[in-house]
Amino acid sequence: MKQFKFVWGLMEKVRIKQILIFLVVVLYVLTNLVSPLLFSFLIDNVVNNEPITNPFFITFVKMFGSVEYLRQNLWIGALFVIGINVLMGIVIFIRGKWNSEISETVARNLRDKIYSHLQLLPYSYHVKAKTGDLLQRCTSDVETIRRFFAGQLAEMVYSILTAVIAIIVLFSINQKMAIISCAILPIIVLIAFFFFRRMQTTFRKADEAEGDMSTTLQENLSALRVVRAFNQERYEISKFDEKLVEFRDLTLQVCRNLAFYWGGSDFICLTQILVVIIFGILEAQAGNLSIGNFFVFVSYEGMILWPMRNFGRILSDMGKMTVSIGRIQEILDVEVEDVESGLTPSIAGDIVFDHVSFQYDDGDSLVLDDINFEVKAGETIAIMGPTGSGKSSLMYLLTRLYETTSGDILINGVSIKDIQKQHLRKNVGIVLQEPFLFSRSIYENIKIACKDASELEVYEASKIASVHDVIMEFEKGYETLVGEKGVTLSGGQKQRVAIARTVLSKTPIVIFDDSLSAVDTETDAAIREALQSLAGQMTTFIITQRCASAQNADKIIVLEDKKISQMGTHDTLLQEEGLYKRIYEIQSSIKKEGECDE
Repeated sequence: MKQFKFVWGLMEKVRIKQILIFLVVVLYVLTNLVSPLLFSFLIDNVVNNEPITNPFFITFVKMFGSVEYLRQNLWIGALFVIGINVLMGIVIFIRGKWNSEISETVARNLRDKIYSHLQLLPYSYHVKAKTGDLLQRCTSDVETIRRFFAGQLAEMVYSILTAVIAIIVLFSINQKMAIISCAILPIIVLIAFFFFRRMQTTFRKADEAEGDMSTTLQENLSALRVVRAFNQERYEISKFDEKLVEFRDLTLQVCRNLAFYWGGSDFICLTQILVVIIFGILEAQAGNLSIGNFFVFVSYEGMILWPMRNFGRILSDMGKMTVSIGRIQEILDVEVEDVESGLTPSIAGDIVFDHVSFQYDDGDSLVLDDINFEVKAGETIAIMGPTGSGKSSLMYLLTRLYETTSGDILINGVSIKDIQKQHLRKNVGIVLQEPFLFSRSIYENIKIACKDASELEVYEASKIASVHDVIMEFEKGYETLVGEKGVTLSGGQKQRVAIARTVLSKTPIVIFDDSLSAVDTETDAAIREALQSLAGQMTTFIITQRCASAQNADKIIVLEDKKISQMGTHDTLLQEEGLYKRIYEIQSSIKKEGECDE
């Protein structure tokens, strides 16, 4: 029932057309079944002059006066046969056209629904999800559903309706022959049912294997430079081959099941048709069955058996579709992040971390423990600490990508739990250590932060990020395409473009998450000096491992063992023993050694 409601929701705007398709299928079934009866009438009643017992054909004869008139004008019967086939052709065209429109509409609605939902899922979901598997669900599974609506749904109605009406007609002609004709139907239906159940499990395994294969492929292509750098091509090929073999074996299992079903059902159906022909000949010789009715039985037998035999294929396709719907619903059942409810206060940059502790949902220990500090609007705060000390996690809490486990964060006196997430993130800019650039021009990548920004503002932001001169050295300047993920730019250039993008957004709070790590110390100093010109306009957080990047900050926070171990200015921290002083001494000695070597 849940899946039916889901599918019915996707069919919005085409539901009436789907109902009309069912009516068109009914018309097709009737014309298809009338054709053999018309042939039987022409052979038995018109040509052989046997008595007419069918009320419909009695009325038909009265329209033309007599059977004799029809016998002398056989072209009338031929014209009706042609007319029925033309009508069938028109009906098939309409059914195919509408099926295509419905299937494409359903696929479009489904893709839009999945994509929109994925955009609104919490950050924690995307951290754990496999990108390749998500892509497989958004493409292959959607295509499976589309194909079912492209014809299988109407085919199911056709199969059932044809079998029911044909059986009724056959019993009205000759009960003994009708029983013989329908003897094998229960076996066919049972085989189709068990085949459907078996294929449902097999299809799910094959789909999951395809998702694993897609994940491996996507991961490898994303990390191609790392693979080449560490000479891991053969290992990655072997790893992909394992996934490929698993997918191939499961797909072959699907094919073997299909081959077994088609081969077995073909044998059963053809045997049944042979039995009907043999008994039909015997009944005709005994005078219990006319030649025309014999033709009807043979024709109807094919109309009953082949659709019911295909019913197994339809059920297997439906089984595959239910698997695909289930996999898609696993995504859609994940609760979306509420980014619209909450307060939208003015954000100036006054921030208070009040006894903040944090633990990941799947973690077994705290990442941050009882963090307390205050930041005034316009201040620059540097955050330092060893790897894994929670520096980035602290900033993710500020943007509510994660929620605090305990404690609270206040911005201008308002708890961020009460602030609308959309409003909060609009006012907090962040530059990541590994920034993502779109496969567009440099100008578009920068301006994406503020679509209304002028060309001059883009240039000014680039100058602050110390990337304007670099861009102008490119042949096409700001119109240079950066390639997928910014692959055509160096790590430092990508970071500076990302900094320019964030500066252009003019948010009152800016976070630099180790985003100067890929630039040289000279460029680092130039960027920090340029950012000083914006002092007072925005509150700045700099997550860094360099004392040089932190020394001009209004406050330096050192994290160790989940807690704040030191807090103060550069000068005050050098006066006390601790991690900051040790880092400073190490980096200073390295710098002096480097100068001596030069």
